[in-house]
Amino acid sequence: MIRVVRMSSGESALLFAAAVYGVSTTVSVVALRAVRPADLLAVEIAGAATILLVTAAARGQLRRRGALRHMLAGALVPGLAFLFGDLGLARTSASSGSLLLAAEPLLSVLLAVAVLRERLSGRAVLALVVGLTGGALVAFEPGGPAGTDTTAGNVLVLLAVVAAAVFLIATRRFNDGGDGLNESAWQSIGGLLSVVPFVMLSWSTGGSRFGTAGAQGWLACTAVVVCGVVGGVLFNRGIGRVPAARAGLLGNLTPVVGTLTAVVFLGDRPSLLQLIGGAAILAGLVLLLRSPAGPPAPSTPQSELVEEYR
Repeated sequence: MIRVVRMSSGESALLFAAAVYGVSTTVSVVALRAVRPADLLAVEIAGAATILLVTAAARGQLRRRGALRHMLAGALVPGLAFLFGDLGLARTSASSGSLLLAAEPLLSVLLAVAVLRERLSGRAVLALVVGLTGGALVAFEPGGPAGTDTTAGNVLVLLAVVAAAVFLIATRRFNDGGDGLNESAWQSIGGLLSVVPFVMLSWSTGGSRFGTAGAQGWLACTAVVVCGVVGGVLFNRGIGRVPAARAGLLGNLTPVVGTLTAVVFLGDRPSLLQLIGGAAILAGLVLLLRSPAGPPAPSTPQSELVEEYR
């Protein structure tokens, strides 16, 4: 008999965030065909910051307490993660960029165990092994466009992954358990401030391509902004209620969704090993979600709100 375990609201929010980030990867590649990385970076972070700040202020949810802490986290995501991600995606394929994101759960889980002292059950370890095996298969099969060298792009995407993994641990440690809007607003401001020097330097040396982006390019940029806003709020809403290691494993959905959207909408063709790896990632995700949750370690913040998996 198959036992069905209902996901918590935090897990649901993180899964939806992972799916949105997967879509964002593909849409970013479309946008980068029309604009430069600095252009997209400026639009997605400044646009998200404007939307989030106005919305949070209008709803009376913008609080100064903890603002500096959230801004420092924002220097990682959206700051460095978006910077490295846009530079990398401009040099590799959408499917390659999406699949390389499979390395993030490994880093997140290792950091959660080392820094937050979270514990992994036998089923969670098995889910991790299965998911990471799939991630290794897709990561070592770059699958970039014929005749192009995607190594630099892949390295930059991996740097974005490192920034995102550190961000997950930081937000899990210091998140105040709110609804995500206040945290996301301040993080977007921190991200904007951290990338301003790069954007200004890029524009002063190479200019921008906003004038030639066309309707499709601007539509893609707008979609990236919307994905960033929705994904950020959902992530911050869920991360205070789910252990970091489990949250990292739930993030396995991002490369799967990113690859599927790249195949359907951009015509990317992953290799057989990549497809097998994607199936393994999904299998690990299903195995993880079938594992019920229990109380977290006492040292974990907001222990009354979160559950550790058995």
